[in-house]
Amino acid sequence: MEYYQEEDEKNGRLYSRDVFSLIFRYIFAYKKYLFTALVFVLFITGSNLAVPFFFKTIVDRFVFKQGKVVDLGRLSLLEGKDFVLKRLKRSVVLDEAHGFLFQADLKYFSERELKQLDANGVLSESTYILVHQADIDRDLRDKINRMVQAGDARAFADSRYLFKPSRMHRFSVQEIVTLRKEDIRGIVRFVFIIIAVLLVQFVSSYIQILLLMRLSQYAMRDLRSDLFTHILSLEVSYFEKNPIGRLVNRVTNDIERLNELFSSVLITFFQDILMMAGIIVIMYMTSITLALIVSITFPFLVLCTILFRVQVRNAYRIIRTKIGDLNSFLNETITGIRIVQIFVRESANFKKFLGINTDVYTAQLRQLYVNAVFRPIIGFMRWFAIAVVIYFGARGIVQDRVSFGLLVMFIAYIELFFHPVQDLSEKFDIMQSANAAGEKILSVFKADALKEVDKPEGRAHGDRGTEAGDVPGQSGLIEDTGRGYVALKKGDIATDKSPHEAVSGPNRWIEFRHVWFAYNPGEWVLRDVSFSVSPRQTLAIVGETGAGKTTIISLLSRFYRARRGTVLVDGVDIERIPFSDIRKNIIPVMQDVFLFSRSVRDNIVLGNPYDAGRFREVSESTHIDRFIKRLPGGEQEPVMERGATFSAGERQLLSFARALYFDPSILVLDEATSNIDTETERLIQDAIVRLTKGRTSIVIAHRLSTIQHAHKIIVLEKGSVVEEGTHSMLLSKKGLYHRLYTLQFGGLE
Repeated sequence: MEYYQEEDEKNGRLYSRDVFSLIFRYIFAYKKYLFTALVFVLFITGSNLAVPFFFKTIVDRFVFKQGKVVDLGRLSLLEGKDFVLKRLKRSVVLDEAHGFLFQADLKYFSERELKQLDANGVLSESTYILVHQADIDRDLRDKINRMVQAGDARAFADSRYLFKPSRMHRFSVQEIVTLRKEDIRGIVRFVFIIIAVLLVQFVSSYIQILLLMRLSQYAMRDLRSDLFTHILSLEVSYFEKNPIGRLVNRVTNDIERLNELFSSVLITFFQDILMMAGIIVIMYMTSITLALIVSITFPFLVLCTILFRVQVRNAYRIIRTKIGDLNSFLNETITGIRIVQIFVRESANFKKFLGINTDVYTAQLRQLYVNAVFRPIIGFMRWFAIAVVIYFGARGIVQDRVSFGLLVMFIAYIELFFHPVQDLSEKFDIMQSANAAGEKILSVFKADALKEVDKPEGRAHGDRGTEAGDVPGQSGLIEDTGRGYVALKKGDIATDKSPHEAVSGPNRWIEFRHVWFAYNPGEWVLRDVSFSVSPRQTLAIVGETGAGKTTIISLLSRFYRARRGTVLVDGVDIERIPFSDIRKNIIPVMQDVFLFSRSVRDNIVLGNPYDAGRFREVSESTHIDRFIKRLPGGEQEPVMERGATFSAGERQLLSFARALYFDPSILVLDEATSNIDTETERLIQDAIVRLTKGRTSIVIAHRLSTIQHAHKIIVLEKGSVVEEGTHSMLLSKKGLYHRLYTLQFGGLE
């Protein structure tokens, strides 16, 4: 009824230790890719952090290039001058008596130290722009000399000049270009350095993406294979309780969500954390004042993130529930479209669809509202931080405490810092979805598999086995191999399995000893059932609907476990026989025939080696050859999904041929003629005789005409064996079998 119905995420957690453990078990199987990718993350992060710092250097050292003159003579007379000398290592030596200290380096002095330097005349009162250019013509040199004489500029050795910023307007654009040639060359050098850094970032990002994609695909391939292997090992009872569409979703969509979590969130989250930490460190190293100003927004960021997480978690949970309802309703409607149209339910279903669709729309809007509030708030905080930094940075520039380059760098770092925060909404959604998907995958891995308990050897009737309320064990276990969870077939772990405990050969005998079974606690389907089937003989089981006939076949095929009592084959408890031997030698032909979307031949052979002679013999024995001859493609005719283009009788014939081709030791026919018309029934009756000849067989049928040849017939009523004998013996008893036979054939006295 539900196809892609998703379970409601009860707590909406973003993090699950088990889920992350599952992911990293598979990821660490290819740890060389992981660690190599992390190394490139360092290159990427370093490149991103370096570019704004280069901008600062370009602005301070080559664009504005402002600073103050240091009088080295006065400095020598200053007491306690060591603190100045250490910081003057960054200054430019103009001559023996003077040096030039960039404005960007003034921040390394405390306010008290700057006042002391100003009071002693060590630092010039005016701010100058440093120009170093020897290649200038006579006219420009004469103009500079006049400015020096007027006190608007200062000249030093090696063609070094200092100009007051307010006097630079006296030069034409061409003259300024001439004077700043060295600075332009310096800018070009740094531009090439930045380009080189960006190329490193590009190459690193490219290689990192390739490594991560290969790593994630390898890991998800292994996880998908292990999950599918485990699903194949589960007992049929598990599939009866879990919709097939849900299991398909586990192997496809849910694993893809884990892949998205790793490739789009975990690595980028590590990179973002590294980036944000690096930005904070650089900010505090370059300017504690501006860094503290930016840090004002951090508590609000944390608070907004927590509130957003709570709101988006609730919104997401509602969305998943509503989408699950929508998918379930769509699947139910489309699957039962014939019933909908027959009973003219189109309008009613459309109204119901509109209601569910409106609920989905409302839930989606709620999430959009949450995102619509969160992103602008983060954007507001970002611009608020930039505005505050600009305000206090401008005041710092006036007070010679902040340089223009430092202000540019802080603005760039604020942009880099807030960018991953704005992406939190998308990352939360991925983490929420992946966490839910991972828990569902783990539920499949762990579903009853860890409850695998071998039945005590030699258990007698009356011994208490698995209670009716317990969940039957499954056929797979999970082994933690370090690479991940690997499903093991129960046949690989059967305890104390000796060589003789296997099903092989045609001379098999079956025995049920005081078997009790219930699907639900206390609701017994079989009650103290005991019977035996001798080798090469046919046992028929009859009874009203719900008497427990199919349950007996399920226990024999080990789809379920007996709650009490024992099922034996050749005197060996069936639970001690490997699954591979059971599946190979006990073949049931069920009333609900499943055909694969392959050719007719493939549906009969089912992957076994093709033997033309054997195939022809099987086709003739089951009379399927008449059907095959009518097909345009013969035995290579493609079968549509579930055999939709074949009649029920034709599908049943194919299932007979499939069973006979496998040549099982024990053959089970479960209502195998329920969908057969009268003409085909005569053919099937002959086929049944051929199928059961020379092999141990159990036949369940409502049509008593198909079981009159059976060596023994048992009659079930409410889960208990009430009659047993041959066809003639049971008729003579005038009991339940006689009544069933009379109802079908009437007129029997």
